[in-house]
Amino acid sequence: MLDMSKEYYAAITADARRILLRAIIDIIDPDIVYGSVGSQSLEPWAKPDQMYDKIFVLSPAYATLERNRWLLDGSFKLLPDNNKPQGQVGYVSKELSKDNGTFEIPQYVQLNFSNVSILQACSVYFPDADFDGVADTFTIQIFQGGTAYFEYTVTENRDPQIDFDGFTINNPDSMRITVTKWSLPGRRMRVPELLPGVYESWYNSVLAEFNVVQQANFSCLALPYGTCTLSMDNLDRRFEPRNKNGVFRSIEERQGIDISIGVDGGDYQHVGIFYQYSGGWKTGDNGTTMQWSLVDIVGLLADRQYLPPDTLPTTLQGWAASLVSQLGTNFENAYVVDTNLENISLTANVEDVNGKSCGEILRMLCMASGTFPRADAATGRLAIEPYWNQGAKMTLDNMETYPVIKANDDLAAIIFTLADGNNTEYVVSGNSTASSNTVQVQNPFIHTQVQALTAARLILSTYGGNQLETTGRGNPASEIGDVDTVWLNESQATTGRRMYQTFAFSDGVMQGCQSTLLQADGSFMFENRIIITQSGQWTAQVGVSKLRIILVGKGGDGGNGQDGTWDAAGENGSDGSGGKVWASTININPQQTFQITIEQDTVFGQYSSANGQVYEFGYTDIASGDSFARTGVKSPIAGSGDGGAGGKGGVKGNRHSETSYDSEGNPSGTHTVVDNYPGEGMPGVQGATGCVVIYWDKEEET
Repeated sequence: MLDMSKEYYAAITADARRILLRAIIDIIDPDIVYGSVGSQSLEPWAKPDQMYDKIFVLSPAYATLERNRWLLDGSFKLLPDNNKPQGQVGYVSKELSKDNGTFEIPQYVQLNFSNVSILQACSVYFPDADFDGVADTFTIQIFQGGTAYFEYTVTENRDPQIDFDGFTINNPDSMRITVTKWSLPGRRMRVPELLPGVYESWYNSVLAEFNVVQQANFSCLALPYGTCTLSMDNLDRRFEPRNKNGVFRSIEERQGIDISIGVDGGDYQHVGIFYQYSGGWKTGDNGTTMQWSLVDIVGLLADRQYLPPDTLPTTLQGWAASLVSQLGTNFENAYVVDTNLENISLTANVEDVNGKSCGEILRMLCMASGTFPRADAATGRLAIEPYWNQGAKMTLDNMETYPVIKANDDLAAIIFTLADGNNTEYVVSGNSTASSNTVQVQNPFIHTQVQALTAARLILSTYGGNQLETTGRGNPASEIGDVDTVWLNESQATTGRRMYQTFAFSDGVMQGCQSTLLQADGSFMFENRIIITQSGQWTAQVGVSKLRIILVGKGGDGGNGQDGTWDAAGENGSDGSGGKVWASTININPQQTFQITIEQDTVFGQYSSANGQVYEFGYTDIASGDSFARTGVKSPIAGSGDGGAGGKGGVKGNRHSETSYDSEGNPSGTHTVVDNYPGEGMPGVQGATGCVVIYWDKEEET
């Protein structure tokens, strides 16, 4: 689950909410290579390379003794002795503007670049702080081969951002800003950013509708990917193909659009970066709207043919880097690999990967390493990670209908053809002998039976059990791979791993958001499971050498609600937190006996829940779908480790004055009438006792 503030969570789950959309449109050639920066003069502490990093605010402010610029409010920093300041500095000239704002010699900065096929728009950014000023009079020029094919002069400017379009230049190689007058005297020319292309933020007023789909296949037998359909108003015909002054021809594959969802009372939450792909852009409604069909980075890789380097990678991280580099030099760092697995050995012969797509190689790599691929919502990068067991809390009041449960597919067997030089066949039994479904796996990264068994555990964890389908209002902080807890009533909850979700926005409302949670029972290849809720002893069966244990401590008691007063209702008592949970797989001796104590802490032999942690939304037993140790449950079930809900505060007392009358009907004074007395606070609910969950290994079959 993505990090979100308490304010955002409260706003996104509130009874009434207003959804805000933001799309950052990046129509800059995805293959652009930035070169040197030329200038009339340059301060040694300036950072001209920051002029194309898409960070537009100069921060922090450094004191430079420019006239009336050093504010003595503690906000300015002194330049370091090494002339290497931190933060955003951008281009800074040596020359200062004169008393009338002009420069003795006009100051220019030129950004050189290559690999841009066409340019139809650009933007110039000056400082947004009033004390820095902006360029009053300046000229912008776009060059190709030393000739300026676009030139425009701006006068009496006071805007920090100026956009230019209405031109078309093929194969441009530089843009230059020449400033003759600054808006303030005694100032250096500062340029935070020069952008050769379109880079804009669009909001609800521009975005007509959008639909985002995020999905993953945890078995890595297939490679679904995320998509985004975006529609925006095009009344100005800016994206009209027939408009000579438009920018339609600048749209290319692999240009990114950063989508975020905000809500009144909270901030914006990234949903993902989605990319132009395979001509998925068109005008509609007689050109009054612009429609994009976009894909995430996994979608970019899915069908792209892999071109093997001279030397193939040998680690998971190396392969990830090699795959994203196929998208161009500007994607070279667009990946993240779990740090515990980045150096895992994964080798293949060049003939085994030659001719395959990047997507096919990606899913096979993840299958062999026990991971799954997804597009990271916060950064848009390719993420290769193992499973995790945390997620969000889902309640029925944020759903449009009661969740639908349907059976998940069963699997009879997985048949591996090992890449050992002999095409050895290795069979791992599935979760159902009655199933007619078998899976054939031929993976060039799986050479041994041990590697095949690792892959089998990943595949089996997605079969059997159920799928839980929900339709509701949507929570943009949810990620594919989250294990969410669905609160069904005051006592019970169910869980599942999020494998599919949508965010749909139309007519100013986000609703009808669909989710599919996987409640597979094939995880870990354990066939036996027991839950113990009473103290005593437990002895392992003959032949068992490994256990997976989950120790759940007692849940905390809910606090008592405060009594109401004549002035205010009493505060609700605080919710009791779920008990601590400790889980691990342990090796045991033959027929080992364990002493079990279930009190405040749950103890299993030498292991204790006291060494675990409290999980904000409860702990999910992935193999069974059961949820333990939730916080604030109204009717905790014994053995769940759920914390009790806090007691309700007493109601406010209400009273009013009424006029008294004598026997003749004349007012004789007033008296107080009590409508209701202040209520007593309700006691908090006691937390539930904990338990021990024990799994033992399923026998391997060949």
